[in-house]
Amino acid sequence: MRRMLSGRLALLSFAHFTIDGYSSFYPPLLPLLMSRLDLDMTRVGALVALASLASSFSQPLFGQLSDRLHRPWFVALGPLVGAAFLASVGLAPTFGALVALLMLGGLGVAAFHPQAAMLAAHGEGRRSLAMSIFITGGTLGFALGPLYAASVTGWLGLGRSWLAMLPGLALGALLFARTARLAMPVRAPGERPALRELRPVLRPLTLLYFAVVCRSAVASGFMTFLPIHLSHRGFSLAAGGLLVTAYLALGAIGGFVGGWLAERIGGRRVVVMSFAGAVPLFLGFLLLPDAQGLACLIAGAFVLQASLPVNVVLGQELSPRHSGTISSLLMGAAWGLGALLVSPIGVLADARGLPFALASLSALLPVGLGCALGLPQQAHPHAAAAAAHQPLPAD
Repeated sequence: MRRMLSGRLALLSFAHFTIDGYSSFYPPLLPLLMSRLDLDMTRVGALVALASLASSFSQPLFGQLSDRLHRPWFVALGPLVGAAFLASVGLAPTFGALVALLMLGGLGVAAFHPQAAMLAAHGEGRRSLAMSIFITGGTLGFALGPLYAASVTGWLGLGRSWLAMLPGLALGALLFARTARLAMPVRAPGERPALRELRPVLRPLTLLYFAVVCRSAVASGFMTFLPIHLSHRGFSLAAGGLLVTAYLALGAIGGFVGGWLAERIGGRRVVVMSFAGAVPLFLGFLLLPDAQGLACLIAGAFVLQASLPVNVVLGQELSPRHSGTISSLLMGAAWGLGALLVSPIGVLADARGLPFALASLSALLPVGLGCALGLPQQAHPHAAAAAAHQPLPAD
């Protein structure tokens, strides 16, 4: 069973790697899209916000559906839809068409995450480590997505970016074959967890939610505007894509280290240390010259993203019966609200300049630290134990 479970976790992590790679496909292409479609930074910020409506805010809906389905079909459907639309951004003739492609692809991303996160952590005794492996797969894919996009468009041109969908389509076909034999976690017949059961854990869940919002807003904002900032500073498209990849890759490694560390010192401590360590590093990026500043930013991504898998596990342990819903809340709605905050940052960048806008965005890090400090020392240990001993899904 251990080998079968590890195989399932490996497949889910690879699928997460793939679909999140498509999620970050468009940011390094923004300088080209801005030039071709005559976009300003206000529209770029709006683009991120509109895309998040589909990829993030629809996740709670898919999360509730996931808590009721017997087969994880969304795990297979997500990569197919995401790859097909997100890789096609180079075909967009207008701003509206670009938004439509990102939103349609975002629905595929939204469908995948709740079911996959629930299956990745379910039945594992070391849930933080299992979730860190799963999320590290996604963040590594998210990190390599810009490099993949820059390579494909650099070789074939922006108008043929759609050819990049082929690996995602192949993976989707493989997942359909696999999910036909994979069952969702066992639940008593007719049993449907009621949302009112979350009422006793509303306060810690709310604090956790807003901590995730702050982390997501800073991470999404810097990812979005870093290629534009680098372009303004004279960096080439390839160099910008490489630096964005380094920023995201260190974040992915930070997520894995954070999950490993949470098994030893506790999830709450990791979340607090993550925010506390990120504040001076992001400040260094804003104040230091390019070389030192970029080194601080990349290190800051490592520290900030250390809390990424830990947040999801802390939420799932608050109420294991609502794992899909809570995963979608923290991986979807919270990330989505964070991405929505990128829109006013774009307006601020047009009005006051990009450095001022990024400094304003960084002010959310102390807010996130305050939310993390308000979390309970240990959230429902009995719930965590119950989650670890639930029946395993059938392989």
